[in-house]
Amino acid sequence: MVKRVVQLSLVLLLVLSGCKTMDEHKQVSALEDTLRRYEGTIRWGSVDSAQGFRNINAAGDPPPPVRADLRVTSYEVVQGPTMLDETTAVQIADIQYTFDERPVLRSIVDQQVWKYDESKKLWQLQSPVPLFK
Repeated sequence: MVKRVVQLSLVLLLVLSGCKTMDEHKQVSALEDTLRRYEGTIRWGSVDSAQGFRNINAAGDPPPPVRADLRVTSYEVVQGPTMLDETTAVQIADIQYTFDERPVLRSIVDQQVWKYDESKKLWQLQSPVPLFK
């Protein structure tokens, strides 16, 4: 009888630890998906749409509208994503861009801080979307 209880306890422990692993896997997959969508949004010049990735409670004034002649020429992830804790990740990207009016290649480093919202089951950007000047 004791042997049976020990076996059932071990099975239960394995199942419960597997659930946490599955939740962590889903969370990491959600982060990777969010980062890909964010990169695509920035890369194709929809910087105003990138504001939708931000946490509505994140501090700061709304950014000025993005110039219509912005052309993002490159988005390269330099570092990351790196998990700081279970619900916080950082990523650094180098973004190169130009404006049609004055075609000079410019570069900006985007230091992103992402936070996982447990209730919404999604990652939200805590840092500001880069300003293209």
